[in-house]
Amino acid sequence: MQRADVQETGQVHNPSIAAYTGFVREGRIQLAEPADLPEGSLVYVLVPVVVDAHAARRKANRWLLENVGNMMRADQPVFVRSRGRAAWRFGAFVTAISHPPIGPVGYVDVDVATGEVLADDHTAEEIASRGERLECIPLPTEG
Repeated sequence: MQRADVQETGQVHNPSIAAYTGFVREGRIQLAEPADLPEGSLVYVLVPVVVDAHAARRKANRWLLENVGNMMRADQPVFVRSRGRAAWRFGAFVTAISHPPIGPVGYVDVDVATGEVLADDHTAEEIASRGERLECIPLPTEG
């Protein structure tokens, strides 16, 4: 398998691979200009990370504050696939002045394309419950 590096301009650093710019509309890829591709062509779709780890961490921290409590904070991000979407995953840690952060007591995922926090009331309840018991959990491998 060959690999090509694509710059932000859409240029490809591999002459055997052509790059086309397009957009997703109603769940389908629409190219900016028509292209005739050979039947059975192998196609790679690159989706740029719109929400960086720093912005995603701010969103995760805000979600924890508003939904779990003010003694929670998001730790370092891990890039994962969650519910079929690329996401930043943050461990949720219990904080206090009297001790170092304890955890993770749960995880919060943030979609890299939209910035949407992929957590709900059930997630908040689980994190709060584990946080009250100071019950740490291992990093899940898939969301």
